[in-house]
Parts: sequence; structure tokens; C-alpha cells
Amino acid sequence: MTEDTFHKILSNTASEAEKSEFFTSLENNPEKQSEFQHFKNLYVLSNLNPEKYRGQQDKSFVQFWERIQTQKPQRLINQWMRYAAIFIVALTLGFMADFILNRETISSVSQHIEYSSEKGSVSKIHLEDGSTIWLSSGTKLKLDKNDSGETTARLDGEAYFDLVPDPDRKFTVDLEQFKVRDIGTIFNIRAYESEQTISTTLVEGRIDLIKNSGESFLTVKPGELVSYDKSNKNIVVNQQDPSIVTAWTEGKFVFIDQPLSEICKELEKWYNIEIQITDQKLANTRYTSVVKRSTTVKMVLKILAVTDQIKYEITDKKEGKDIIKIRK
Repeated sequence: MTEDTFHKILSNTASEAEKSEFFTSLENNPEKQSEFQHFKNLYVLSNLNPEKYRGQQDKSFVQFWERIQTQKPQRLINQWMRYAAIFIVALTLGFMADFILNRETISSVSQHIEYSSEKGSVSKIHLEDGSTIWLSSGTKLKLDKNDSGETTARLDGEAYFDLVPDPDRKFTVDLEQFKVRDIGTIFNIRAYESEQTISTTLVEGRIDLIKNSGESFLTVKPGELVSYDKSNKNIVVNQQDPSIVTAWTEGKFVFIDQPLSEICKELEKWYNIEIQITDQKLANTRYTSVVKRSTTVKMVLKILAVTDQIKYEITDKKEGKDIIKIRK
């Protein structure tokens, strides 16, 4: 890896192959990951305040670059790239007032940052106030913080929010059809643009659903699952064990009496594959199972096959998604 590639990583102009190679080189090495995070913060802060942080950036870069050049190159395996978790951080220079070094404060600065979680991976975001957000497979999250300190999140995918209670903080998730307002809360939102339903599950605390006009129309209680149909704008509230909904944050698939068609949608998102079911009756067959997400898609299919004697065949594609056909 060249110095030019390293700067591409920081400015988010590197290719997918360059990103993969770089973050693979830091895998399983917390010390180097920490050093990179430290230098990344200095890199962005130096663009916000060159006089204050540029010297620290230059010194930190030399130290980090010398360390990273000492490690042995690793060969990337194609199948690993297709199914393993690849952690890619997208930097936007306007955001980084949130990354405060030595607990100094930069005030009255609008901030914007975008995060994404690759297929087959779960990403974890730490906010400056101690709050944490998990992103599920194939999820995109945008965070905008205005001058008054109000943060708006825009989500395409599934995210688990564990927000530290703070009466002075204003945190809203804008789902276009409506908004979710946090009041010191732990909650899960599934809102893939490709799916017809938006679902919100409250684990702890309180959230309000508000119209785009700003009017609150529903207060969600812990253990409630709110489902919103985009086509007819219908809202249904059910009781749900939050641990089932949030099992993905613990690396598990949990299928409770779900039709095979819905299970296959989850597998497609996680493994970045295409699954074809040969007949509608088979697609409607329901299953209950708990499976680790770290297992292969072939193993998941074997588990389902034991239950209902289904058969499957996998077609590996050199380009594009692998195709799996399921039949009786």
C-alpha cells in the first residue's frame, strides 16, 4: 500500500479494492486500529483548524506509517470478500467537530457524516456523548447536526439505537413518511427503501412518532412493535419480545414461525446472494429456527432442509450474485 492510497482512505476517494486491502491489514490488531482512529481524527481536525492540529497530524502520521509498513501483506480471498464483514468508514470533513481531541469543544459548527455497513456485516458507531448505534447488513445512515445541536438521522436499512438519556439533546430519525423522536431510549428501526414496511421496536425508554408537520401521533411503549405500511399508510401496534427483533446485533438469525420467502429475503441481504423458490406453496412454508450469522449460507440451508426435506442447488457466479434455487 502506498502513501497515496492511505490518503485516499482518509478522504474517502479510495476504490473498494483499496479500502478492503487497507482495513484487512488492520484486522485483529486493536493497537493499530486505535492508532489509525487517532490519526484519522487529527487528519480531519487539521482541516478544520490547521494552525492547531497540523503539527500533531504530521507527527502522528510518521509514527503510524512506520508501524503499518512493518506488517506482512495479506492475500485477499474472493469468497471472504463476498461474505465476510468489511468495515469501511466514510469521512466527510464537515462533520468532524464531533471527534473532539482531549475533550476540547468546537461550537456552532454544522456537521454531516455518512456511515454504511456492507453486506454480511454489522457496524458499530460510537457518538461523542456515549451513545451507540449498530448498523445491520447493507445499511446506510446519515447524521446531520445543526448549529442548535439538533441531530437528524436518515436511514436506509436497519439500525439499533442505544442513546444516552439527555433532556437537552434533540435526536430524530427521519423516515420520510414520519419521524421517530428519541427521549433517552433504546430502540430498533427497520426501514429499507426496498421494503414495503417500516418497523420500529422500543426496547427501553420512550419514543414518539411524529408527523412531518411536527405533531406527535403515537407514543411507543417498551415491548411494542409498530409496523407501518408504505402503500396504504396503515399502522399496526403489536407486543413483541425485543430480543427477537434485535438478535441481529448479537450475530443471530431468529426466525419465529416465518415463511420461507421472508427468511430468504434475510439471507439475501446478509450473504449478498439471490434465492429462487420454485413454487408458492414452498415459499409459504413456515419455519422456526435460531442460527448464527457467522455460519455459511449452505449451512443455514442444511438446517432448514432437516426440518422440511427441501433441496437446493447453488450456482457460483464469477460476476454478480451467486444464485440458489430451492425446491422440494
